[in-house]
Amino acid sequence: MRVTPRGLSYPGRKRFRRSPQGILLLALVLIASAYLSLNPTSSHAAAPQLLSQGKPATASSVQDAFTANAAVDGDTGTRWSSAASDPQWIQVDLGSSQPITQVVLNWETAYGKAFTIQTSDNGSNWTTIYSTTTGTGGTQTLNVTGNGRYVRMYGTQRGTQWGYSLWEFQVYGGSGGGSTPPASCGDTNAALGKPSSASSTENDGTPAAAAFDGNAGTRWSSAASDPQWVQVDLGSSQSICGAQLTWETAYAKAYQIQVSDNGSTWNTVYSTTTGAGGTENLSFTGTGRYVRMYGTQRATQYGYSLWEFTVLTPGGTGTPPTGGNGDCPWVGSTAPVSDRVAQVMAEMTNAEKVSILHGNNNSSPYIGNINGIASLCIPAIGLQDGPHGVGDGLGGVTQMPSANASAATWDTTLEQQYGAAIGAEFAGKGAQVALGPTLNIVRDPRWGRAFETFGEDPYLNGQMATADIKGIQSQGVMAEMKHVAVYNIENPAGTVIVDNRTLQELYLPAFQAAVQQGSPAAAMCAYSVVNNVPACQNPALMNVGLYQQANFGGFITSDWGGTHSTQESANAGLTVEMPNGYFYADFLAQAVANGTVSQATLDTMTSRLLTQYFAFGLFDKAPSGSTGATVTTTAHQQVALQGAEEGAVLLKNNGILPLSTATTKSIAVIGWDGGAGVQTIGGGSATTTSSGTVWPITGMQNRVAGTGTTVQYNDATDLNAAVTLARNSDVAVVYASDNYGNEEHDSTTLDLPNNGGSSVSDNDMIAQVAAANPHTIVVLNNNSAINMPWLNQVAGVFEGFYPGQEIGTAMAALIFGDVNPSGKLPVTFPKSLADVPASTPAQWPGTNGQVQYSEGLDVGYRWYDAKNITPLFPFGYGLSYTTFGFGNLQVGALSGGTATVHATVTNTGSRAGTEVAQLYVGDPASTGEPVHQLRGYQRVTLNPGQSQTLTFTVSTHDLAYWNTSGSNWTTAAGSYQILVGDSSRNLPLTGTLTVPTTVNGNLAAVVSPKAAASGPAATAAPLSVPDPYGMSSPVHRQVSWAYGKNSTGVGYTATGLPPGISLSADGTFTGAAEKAGTWTVTVTGRNAAGSQGSATFVWTAT
Repeated sequence: MRVTPRGLSYPGRKRFRRSPQGILLLALVLIASAYLSLNPTSSHAAAPQLLSQGKPATASSVQDAFTANAAVDGDTGTRWSSAASDPQWIQVDLGSSQPITQVVLNWETAYGKAFTIQTSDNGSNWTTIYSTTTGTGGTQTLNVTGNGRYVRMYGTQRGTQWGYSLWEFQVYGGSGGGSTPPASCGDTNAALGKPSSASSTENDGTPAAAAFDGNAGTRWSSAASDPQWVQVDLGSSQSICGAQLTWETAYAKAYQIQVSDNGSTWNTVYSTTTGAGGTENLSFTGTGRYVRMYGTQRATQYGYSLWEFTVLTPGGTGTPPTGGNGDCPWVGSTAPVSDRVAQVMAEMTNAEKVSILHGNNNSSPYIGNINGIASLCIPAIGLQDGPHGVGDGLGGVTQMPSANASAATWDTTLEQQYGAAIGAEFAGKGAQVALGPTLNIVRDPRWGRAFETFGEDPYLNGQMATADIKGIQSQGVMAEMKHVAVYNIENPAGTVIVDNRTLQELYLPAFQAAVQQGSPAAAMCAYSVVNNVPACQNPALMNVGLYQQANFGGFITSDWGGTHSTQESANAGLTVEMPNGYFYADFLAQAVANGTVSQATLDTMTSRLLTQYFAFGLFDKAPSGSTGATVTTTAHQQVALQGAEEGAVLLKNNGILPLSTATTKSIAVIGWDGGAGVQTIGGGSATTTSSGTVWPITGMQNRVAGTGTTVQYNDATDLNAAVTLARNSDVAVVYASDNYGNEEHDSTTLDLPNNGGSSVSDNDMIAQVAAANPHTIVVLNNNSAINMPWLNQVAGVFEGFYPGQEIGTAMAALIFGDVNPSGKLPVTFPKSLADVPASTPAQWPGTNGQVQYSEGLDVGYRWYDAKNITPLFPFGYGLSYTTFGFGNLQVGALSGGTATVHATVTNTGSRAGTEVAQLYVGDPASTGEPVHQLRGYQRVTLNPGQSQTLTFTVSTHDLAYWNTSGSNWTTAAGSYQILVGDSSRNLPLTGTLTVPTTVNGNLAAVVSPKAAASGPAATAAPLSVPDPYGMSSPVHRQVSWAYGKNSTGVGYTATGLPPGISLSADGTFTGAAEKAGTWTVTVTGRNAAGSQGSATFVWTAT
């Protein structure tokens, strides 16, 4: 770590002597300064004091257990939250009337857009001392002037759909003697040795730097006039909680402490007109890169003179990014990300580049940690599991439904909310990278990690993952999609053998779609060995599959311990070794030195990592969050609840559902999974700790409370007692789970096991309960498909997969019809294990050191269709409490590379409900493609009798196959079937789309299924649109970025821009971001010939 800026040294300094008497005075001042430093209450500084901490607080309303007192307890891990309505207020009683000079609001996600700060002497009559209608959340430091015993925040317009929520509500003011910084403020000098400047100096021996050198025998002194200032550059914007000024004889009577992000626009965080010299310990809060003392009235005939100017930050460490002692002009810059990356890399040695390309082998504070370089303002980052919420044992989080339950919703809008909720929790925990989502397709239901993925189809995987990624990254957290690629078994016998066409059509497309539509910051390579090459050194997966074919702009880390080489991995595209640097520390440095890894490759690796750091604003914002913080919220739990409700699939209903308390008077809830033993999530790195599971029995009891219907529970460890309870009840609801979903474990059977110490399997339990009561409903919580030998005995079946912590509330709502089921299976349920595609030992788990993916393209429903095998339940299947009809299919001709398809869906039943209309494409037989493949879907909610016509877009790529002879995509001339229905086996609408001529080339542009759009002509060359791989700009800073100036004749449009930023037709971004946040931006360019292309990237405003 550097201790001085590059190439910068300070000459020896000489104390300026006013007179011989000055020597004696200096000695006295130094003695006094030392005394005052040890006894800060003896200082005469008039510092604002934190008045509100620990004082009585009240509020207009309280959400759950988030009381008003939590906002004044000094703990940033607790909060007050209000009801979701306007207006709302929170107030604190200071005990007596006090002068108020500053209010700090530390908002949770649910912030106030319009609010006032008010004071009162009696709690009844209020005076407004601050008002805004443009609140942006985060931490707001408000400088105010007022007096009162009571201070309140009065919110009139919420910034989100939720209530108002404050981690801390701090009121500063008072008068009298100075105070030490608050206990939460550290004692390390963040300004020590940092670049500094001043309005003037008394002479060459009193430079500004002398006030920041840690030497109490050197000083800065100014000219003898007003005003004067001295400032320090911390290198990056940081939270500041206090300062200490050690004055020489020439002190300031009136001055301010000010902060700035740009060195031009200053905010006052402390002000006094009664400065008394000596050592002044000042408590305040603010955020900025630059800090200055701005003197407006000298107390003596001389100038201003400071022995030391100490700046304090929370926790006491100038936590990265700090800038060390270097000058970091790339911090806070509005230049394009690529320019900023080039700027910092020009200052890096190869050793420094290597140092950020591997983990530091710590599992704390996060499961993965990459060191920063403080002297270059490069931040350290933390990576944390996983796909279903903040994992690795951290508490205070929301346990979301598993990914396969999310996939069963087929709801990308909800999935983006899911991602945003977990992204907010990762941010609240201080992690910069969320290790998820998982995009590997389910090749076989025995796979232990099937619950982590979005099912068996690459198209569904890609769409759901894109939505999840957008949600996570909207919270300023980097999403790391995993595991690239062909990772579909935990305990393979050896290398996976897969042909290139299958790789291109099944195992890479979900990752490529997520890159092109969601712009993830990172990817993780897998533990798998593919065609005898480990995935983390496999160029076909990384360099070709992601970087070349999908134009991936992010970085790739290994799975933990998944790196097996140095030069092979680096040259194949692996950016970062995790969790340590066995192969990427000394060995990588040696490989670059001897030329087996080129300098260009090392620079590319470094650039890919730093690009995302800049794109997500990590250089420009101070770290926030804490692993100990409670980050779950009612709003996040509501997302989890909706996910569990929409993700439950109704597989069978003989008319018993929904139940009614009017006719059902006694209910037996049976099974270990009906109570405390309920399985809500799988095991391994994808596990998330629930913040409060609603057990199934609790959910049922809550639902029927006060209706006269009784609910009794038996865990079935005593099966005879459980059967007796079922026989004596109107309805029996049996909960069962497979208990199979776990990393490092594959199952050997599809049969339900014994659970909770029972002497019989759950299959036997269900059969015996159903024999005792024909009105038996089964609720399954499974990793994937299972056998159901009892299916004909029961009246109803729900498949919930792993529904997360809200299972009890969700299932009760579904069983009683408060929510109409709408889930659709993301995987096929076979009738038996003998029917699955990988049915031979060579295919699963493999023989002779190889796992043969010899089924090729026929995975999931493609297999059952190709072999004409009737499944137990097909892919896309799911019942409702109403019925739907399909009609009026219209297939338009190809034009500009796309065709528009219309289909009408009608609710033919008596209840409002939601259907998922699914569009499949069947290629000409000559192409060798599966019978038909999913290429689009839409959820539609309809009232009884209501119809809606849906519009789909089919692109040339949707019709293409991978041509192994040309190693490219080919859309063959011929007739293509267009099929629409509600599952892969129920497609009542059939039409034909004709492709007049064969088209070859790169057709991999992904078109959204949501709406029709024009595309390039099938014969036109694709238009290359520049991809900046990210943009970061400070809030309210004007930008002017000539994105497309070199593309003559191309017109540009953009979607998803931050509010306040616009893109001109000639490709220039202008304006200023109005609020902090992260946006996924898509820029589309079109030329006069009709060719078009697009690029998707992340824009972060800090």
